Amino acid sequence: MKTMKIPKGMDEQKVIDTILKISKKLAHKYTFASYEVEDIEQEAFLIGLAGLEKYDQGRPLENFMYVHINNRLKTFKRDNYYRLEHGAAEKIQKSKKDILEPLDIHELYHIATGDTISEDAELSEILEKIDDQLPSSMRGDYLKLKNNASLPKSRKAKVVSFIQDIIEEGEYDE
Repeated sequence: MKTMKIPKGMDEQKVIDTILKISKKLAHKYTFASYEVEDIEQEAFLIGLAGLEKYDQGRPLENFMYVHINNRLKTFKRDNYYRLEHGAAEKIQKSKKDILEPLDIHELYHIATGDTISEDAELSEILEKIDDQLPSSMRGDYLKLKNNASLPKSRKAKVVSFIQDIIEEGEYDE
């Protein structure tokens, strides 16, 4: 178990009282969703204890704790504000996740056929056609997509659009 770092010239109770005072002062500003004031007070207290590691003895503890806890509670609220089980929040989280994840090459087959079950022969034919018609300037980005590597959103959209054009002119619909 980690011990609490006590600033010089202070005792443990005074440090705890200071952190509790700041926690209670700030908690009401950061309540949201299903978090009650007491929940935020507890979170703020833990943040304050963790912040003792970064405390600079040259400034008053109360000032440091106020700024530290306030900033960390802002981050806590931002990171936990959207709850996934609520409709609009779930869409926001999914859109953020989609930006970060690479496109699976099998999704392109789904775009072309509308079918979720792919036939290996048709998929191979589509991939071969893409390989033949894709300009060399897009080849690196295409290979990144094909191997599920990360790619910036704008470049990903450009490659996907070009691939969709190649697929659509091939008429692979069943």
